[in-house]
Amino acid sequence: MTVTCPHPPSPPWFGTLVLALLLAPLGAACQPISKPALVANEAPPWPPALQQALQSAQLPADAVSMLVLPVDGGPARLSVDAASARNMASVMKLFTTGVALQTLGPAFTWHTQLALGGRLRPDGVLEGPLLMRGDGDPSLVIERVALMMTRLRAAGLRDIHGDWLLDRSAFAAVPVHDASAFDNQPLKPHNAGPDALLIGHQALTLRLRPDVANPGWATISMEPELRAVRLDAKVPLDDKAICRDWRESMSLQLRPDPPPGSGWTFTLKGRYPSACGERDWPLHWPGGEEQDHTERVLDTAWRRAGGLLQGQVQPGGAWPPETPAWFTWESPPLATVVRDINKFSNNVMARQLFLTLGRDAAPTESSPMGPASLEAARARVTTHVVQATWDPTTGTSPCGNGGLLMDNGSGLSRIEQASAACVGRWLQALWASPAMPDLLASLPMAGVDGTARKMISAAGRAHLKTGSLDGVAAVAGVALGDSGRRYVVVGVVNDAKADAARPLLRALVEWTVHDQ
Repeated sequence: MTVTCPHPPSPPWFGTLVLALLLAPLGAACQPISKPALVANEAPPWPPALQQALQSAQLPADAVSMLVLPVDGGPARLSVDAASARNMASVMKLFTTGVALQTLGPAFTWHTQLALGGRLRPDGVLEGPLLMRGDGDPSLVIERVALMMTRLRAAGLRDIHGDWLLDRSAFAAVPVHDASAFDNQPLKPHNAGPDALLIGHQALTLRLRPDVANPGWATISMEPELRAVRLDAKVPLDDKAICRDWRESMSLQLRPDPPPGSGWTFTLKGRYPSACGERDWPLHWPGGEEQDHTERVLDTAWRRAGGLLQGQVQPGGAWPPETPAWFTWESPPLATVVRDINKFSNNVMARQLFLTLGRDAAPTESSPMGPASLEAARARVTTHVVQATWDPTTGTSPCGNGGLLMDNGSGLSRIEQASAACVGRWLQALWASPAMPDLLASLPMAGVDGTARKMISAAGRAHLKTGSLDGVAAVAGVALGDSGRRYVVVGVVNDAKADAARPLLRALVEWTVHDQ
C-alpha cells in the first residue's frame, strides 16, 4: 500500500483554510489510500439485468458508478467504480439537507423582521420608513407574503409616509448571481440565485388557456403581479397541433421599456395548441442588473392588501444598530422546508439553506445569525460529512481526499461532485442518526411522487433523490428489498449520452428491491 499526500484540484474559491478542513478534518496528516471497509470487498460482476440495460443504452462502462449497501452495515451487495468522484447533479442536495437536519435541527426556523423608522400614529400612519431585514428564509412564497401583508395591517399599519427599506446584509458577502452563467438561459426558474429576502423563488408564472369568451384565441395571465411589468400577449389557438413541446412553438422576450427605468414588457408570440387546455409556464425574473423581483412583489402585495406607500420599496442598507423589531415573520420548520427542497429538487431553496449553514452564529430572539459566505458553507458541510463518514478502522473517509467537493449545495454546478462511496456512506450515517425520519420523509417515493414518480417498477419500495444535468443522470436513496432488508442504493452516469441512462438507473433500483 502506497502512502501519499493527495491533493484534489483546487478551484479558484478554494482557500487554504478550506483545503485544510477538507484534507485533515480530524487532525490526520497523510493517510494510506484505501477503500472504506464497507465497500472494500470484491463485489460480484455486473448482474445480467444491469449489463443488458447498459448495452441497450450504448453507454461505456467506465461512465458508470453504482453501489448497493445494507443500511445497517456489512459487505456491499454491488460496487462498481464506487470510489470515483463524479458530478451527481441534484443528488448533492442530500449533503446540504442532511447536514442541516443534523446541525440546525428539524424545528429550526428563519425570522424575517420589520421595524418602524418613525412614530406609528393611532390612525395607522407611519411617520417615516418601514425597515425589513431578511434572514435567508427559503419559504417566502407569494401566498405567505400575502398573509404577511394582512397581518401587518392587523397590527395597525396602514399608510407608510416614507420608503420601504430592505436589509439584505445576511447575504451581503455572497457574490452577485449571474442568471445566465450556468446555461445561458436566464429565464429558466432553476437559474434563480440566493437572496436574503427571497420572495416567491424570484419566479413568475404565465398561465395559458383557451379563451371561452373569445373563440380561436388563448388568454394569458401573469402571476404574481409585478409593479411596472406589462404582459403583451396576443396568441391564437392552433386546433390541429397536438400538445407536445408546446413551448417550442412560442417565443418569449423580456425587454425594458423606454425610457430606461420606466418598466418592463414580456412579449409572447406564437400559436397555442387548443389540445393543451390550461398550462403553466414558470419563469425566472432576471430583471436586469437590479434583480428587483422582491421589491416589485412587495410593492404590489402591500397595495393589494389595502396599504398605502408614499415612497418606494428599495434597498436600504444595513439595519440601524439597536433598532428593535416591531414585527417578526417566522418560517415553517426546517423539516418542512427540506421536504420541499428534496421532493421537488428546488435549487434556489437548496442554495438558501446552504448559505444558512455558512452563517457564523446561532439565532436568538434579539440577534440574527451573522453574515453568510460560500466558503464557510462549503467548509462546514464538507467537514461535517467527512467526520460523520470516518472509518476508525482504516483511518479514512470515502468523502475525504476529493471524494466530496461542494460548490453551492444544490447540485446545479459543474464543480460539485462526490463519489458513490461517499454518498452511500453518508446515507448510512443519516440512517443511523436522529435526522433519519425527516430526511427519509423528504425524499420522493418511487412511483408515487416528486421526481421519482415515474419509477413504477419499484413503486412504494424506495425513497430516492434523483439528479439530472446535461451529461449527468443520478439516483440515490434507500430501498426495501423483498427479503425485508433495506439497502442504500447509489447510481450515477457521467457521459454525453447520460439521458439514455435512465433505464439503467431504474434497473438498478429494481434489482436492489428484488434481492431474493
